[in-house]
Amino acid sequence: MKYIILILSISFVSTNFIFASGGISGGGIANIPQGQDREKYHLGKAIFNQEISLDSKTISNASDQEERLEYLQGSLPNTEKRRVNLPELSGKLSEEQLQALEYFVQVRFNIKLPEKKKDKQ
Repeated sequence: MKYIILILSISFVSTNFIFASGGISGGGIANIPQGQDREKYHLGKAIFNQEISLDSKTISNASDQEERLEYLQGSLPNTEKRRVNLPELSGKLSEEQLQALEYFVQVRFNIKLPEKKKDKQ
């Protein structure tokens, strides 16, 4: 009887180790780009996390920026949507800063943004 209990307890413990899932892995964080894109990524990250003080002056293309920032906001995961409000940055970003922010969101959250159509002149 003593051996039966011992064998059952060993088999119970060993099956728990065999069928263990290995834990929950977090969401995949994208690899940080290397080279020239690295600066763009970190600028976008700083803007996203509001680590950069932006000019209070408004830029002429604020409505265009607001549209792009609203699209970015809608593309974010729900947890990030509650944390940041990207449309409030409209009119405060230079074109370079806006492109860096879009690049960061694309890389960090694995989002595919639509291609920008260039005006043919």
